[in-house]
Amino acid sequence: MNAVLGKKRILIVDDAQENVAVLRQILTGCVRLVALDGMQALAIAHAEPPPDLILLDIVMPGLDGYETCRRLKADDKTRSIPVIFLTAKSSVEDEAKGLALGAVDYITKPISPPVVLARVATHLAMHDAYQQLQQQYAALQEMETLRKDVEAITRHDLKSPVNGILGCAELLLADDSLSRVELRQFHQLIRDAARQLREMINLSLNLLKMEQGQYAAALQPIDLLPIIHRIRLDNQSLLNRKKLATILRVNGQPEPAQARFLVLGDETLCYTMIANLYKNALEASEEGQTVTLDLDQGEMAAIAIHNAGVVPEQIRACFFKKYATFGKKGGTGLGSYSARLMAQTQQGDIQWESSAEHGGTTLTILLHKATEV
Repeated sequence: MNAVLGKKRILIVDDAQENVAVLRQILTGCVRLVALDGMQALAIAHAEPPPDLILLDIVMPGLDGYETCRRLKADDKTRSIPVIFLTAKSSVEDEAKGLALGAVDYITKPISPPVVLARVATHLAMHDAYQQLQQQYAALQEMETLRKDVEAITRHDLKSPVNGILGCAELLLADDSLSRVELRQFHQLIRDAARQLREMINLSLNLLKMEQGQYAAALQPIDLLPIIHRIRLDNQSLLNRKKLATILRVNGQPEPAQARFLVLGDETLCYTMIANLYKNALEASEEGQTVTLDLDQGEMAAIAIHNAGVVPEQIRACFFKKYATFGKKGGTGLGSYSARLMAQTQQGDIQWESSAEHGGTTLTILLHKATEV
């Protein structure tokens, strides 16, 4: 028995029982399915699992072999099953018609067992090779899609530290009266934003692994407050342009002095995640409104970002889906998606609530608490 044929499911379609018996004997070792007419053949071809190959007679009562083949090839579910005509019709015209309908081969009766075995084995092997190529092509397409997605996410996420550098530069250029201490602070902010850019560029190499759920973040205790202060400064130009206010509370207290808010996370992931959601909240706010950040240590560390805007009905069902956006000029639909991806990479998650009754939209990042830095 040819190794290619082992465990393969071969459908024999012939109305003559003696022909069926001969073919069953030739194909000993295969899973042999039998149909005595075209309608039975179509039903078996649609069953699960489908046959791997069909040996199809032409002259049958009711639905003949030609029409059976045509219907098989017209159906997305069955069109890929190889069909070999096995018939007494031996004219060139008959063979040409059968091949034109999509059959992979045409064998005339009386049949030769070695020829039938060889043809069946050859077409099964070719079909297996074709399926492998299809799988490889699909995998390549998926990798290319992931690559493009990673590039899009990276371009999106790099905007925050770039805006921070630009904002600091604009403030330095606009004010000649800054003290030496203030100048040093701005220089440090620019340096920190540039370092953040470098870390985010390095992080982009791991985004593909995050997309595939294969990235293990090196989690350690970090204080989120310095990160949030930097994010607010990075978005100062947007705050000024829209006359927006930001309120930061830690365990219910408005910006307490010397406070720390410790989580178990990755600094670059936390910066990017919070920056995405904070910037989205600013962009969703009307002029003069307030965005609040409430940090609370409960069972999990919770970072709740609230704005007065309400998420459109059109994207609520797919809020965290990639490229989900509506009515936002220049929106990419990547901020919320990548933020949740990063939260989950840090063994956390993001929850959201949005309604007019709720007073707007709140996205709450949940991370594990840490006890020391």
